[in-house]
Amino acid sequence: MCGRTANTLSPTAIVQACSYKKPADGAAAVVKQSAGGAACHGAADDEAAVCNAATEDGAAAFNCEEGSDTSSTLVPVWTEAPCGGKFFPSTNIPPTSYTPILYKSADQLVLQPMLWGLVPRWHAGPDPKSHGLTTNNCRLENVMTSKLYKPCLAKGRCVVVCQGFYEWERSGSVKQPYLVYRAGGGEEEDLGLLYMAGLYSVWRGGDGVPVYNYTIITRESNKVLSWLHHRMPSFLSPSQFSDWLNPSMAPTKALAMLSLPGEGELAWHPVSRDVGNVRNQQMDLMKKVEPAEEDESKKKSVVKVSAASKGIMSNWLKRSQPEQEGGEKRMK
Repeated sequence: MCGRTANTLSPTAIVQACSYKKPADGAAAVVKQSAGGAACHGAADDEAAVCNAATEDGAAAFNCEEGSDTSSTLVPVWTEAPCGGKFFPSTNIPPTSYTPILYKSADQLVLQPMLWGLVPRWHAGPDPKSHGLTTNNCRLENVMTSKLYKPCLAKGRCVVVCQGFYEWERSGSVKQPYLVYRAGGGEEEDLGLLYMAGLYSVWRGGDGVPVYNYTIITRESNKVLSWLHHRMPSFLSPSQFSDWLNPSMAPTKALAMLSLPGEGELAWHPVSRDVGNVRNQQMDLMKKVEPAEEDESKKKSVVKVSAASKGIMSNWLKRSQPEQEGGEKRMK
């Protein structure tokens, strides 16, 4: 299961983190990353073209010069959602938000914000979120027989990129959230990216504007995460991007490449229970906390509030008492 993610990186940083090595056969375009972290389209032959471009919303400019070393690194191009949906870096991202998705459009590798939650193609609208179904996750076990998800398997495979996802450990009536992330990716807010297998679709309402939307493929957890939850996302490594995003690969073969995480590939730590409310967007939500310490801190906070409220009530009573006494004397 995956119902909440975190990604505080800028579009430029995400582009950098989603760059990967071109396969040996190299049918795709060669791109070279500049110091700014964005990308430039390049030809796959030896004649590197001179090109200059810039992206909107603060993304860095990029440049390829003639004769430069066109390495085998593929760098995606950031594209804004045609429907106007925006990605906002956040420590607490719920479904129906727009988050960065890596996919292939023709021969171009693209990073684009998409709506989290697959919109049924038969949905009449007008709001893409009003279909009433829970589609933020799809089950790997049923995807080949689902009338909703199966049509996306051939040409709608994508990579969901985030720094981590939240899952809740249940112990009786207590639910403790954990942040799960890629091991060795950094510490807390400096985490690297985690890559999850997804499916995307394009829905059009009455106005004809395309709304790109997606779902995360989940599966039964293995021993790495089964202690936390019985289901988990299907993960990918950058070395698998090319095959997973290749529309010529048969769906059954693509699904078969989704391997289970091994020991040491993922890491996790407990986080504040405040992450349970999507209105909470503090930058420290991804930080490790000790549950007992958080409970003690909240108890002290409640005590302080109670003491302050008691003081206010006491002062109010002191002010009102003479007035009441005076009124009683006047009544006599």
